[in-house]
Amino acid sequence: MIEQYVNQRRTLPDLARERGMSTANMARWAKFHGIPLRSRGGASHNQTLRAADEVHRAPRILRPALLGQGARERLNRFATASAYPSIGAAAADLGHNTFALVAQINRIERELGEPLLVRAERGRPMALTPFGRRVLRAIRTLQDGAASRRTPQTALAA
Repeated sequence: MIEQYVNQRRTLPDLARERGMSTANMARWAKFHGIPLRSRGGASHNQTLRAADEVHRAPRILRPALLGQGARERLNRFATASAYPSIGAAAADLGHNTFALVAQINRIERELGEPLLVRAERGRPMALTPFGRRVLRAIRTLQDGAASRRTPQTALAA
């Protein structure tokens, strides 16, 4: 259990299901044996735990922005929005709230420590900064890597 829960960071429900017991019973067993339990909620969910494992495989430039819930979605939204003439146009076309998209891009810029975009002004469309172009290439590399890991044919071709 220590290897699986602590080192492999599997969830209690997964381990309980595997052993044919309830999650509550598994938690009591862990407490009895002095295994420190993670708090409930987002930080212990499968998606969050798997994302933490994948950070080390990501391009180095993206790693500071890959922490926290929804990190990949933020990066993917930035990548998609970068092709539009403005954040407002991107948000409208993608069905997102403009302020939410701006906040997500601002968060990525804070996490990475540099501006990604030169915002649109009257008569001038939004443009990527040189750093933004590097980040966009890294996001595409990350997306390509994730797609190849999901494709069953990739395993057969190897």
